[in-house]
Amino acid sequence: MSYPTEPAFVIHAQGWDENLLKHPMMKFLHAHEKVFDAKDFEACKAYYASDITFVKGTGETFTGQAAVEAMHAEYAMFPASFHEPVYGVISDNANGGHRLLGYARMFVNLPGGGGEANNTTHADLQGRKWDCQAHGSFLFDVVKDETGPLGYKFTYYQVFANPLPILGEAIKRGIIPVEALSG
Repeated sequence: MSYPTEPAFVIHAQGWDENLLKHPMMKFLHAHEKVFDAKDFEACKAYYASDITFVKGTGETFTGQAAVEAMHAEYAMFPASFHEPVYGVISDNANGGHRLLGYARMFVNLPGGGGEANNTTHADLQGRKWDCQAHGSFLFDVVKDETGPLGYKFTYYQVFANPLPILGEAIKRGIIPVEALSG
């Protein structure tokens, strides 16, 4: 039985290595990751198309400026964060853009710090210590846009993540009250 196929760039990464950055979409994502994780949310806006769609892990969907605000709100409570790529598949779109379905380790510090005191530190591949580590997948669409950084802009940004390791640690430290879970 035959079936249709399409070419893809397959990523097996140990963080942001040189081979990974050979693909133009990954260069774009790495540039965005640095600005995003630095919490420079104003500079991040240059990376998003005006009609961007953001889908949270809960399935809630936002478009346009509401998408940008929701994206940034997801990380606002963390003094620091870092995304470390592990695996992904990139295909080309007809318009010269790309689609990535990827998996990454996400590292965050919680307000007030204290990871080492609480014996909960997690190390990234660069050896930096973080309060929490979670795993997530992402589905991104980018289009060619000469006004965007490196000639691209996000049009679709979906997160599939397990927040329980971070949520559990935040509850344990008293950052988020258990009552907040009841809605």
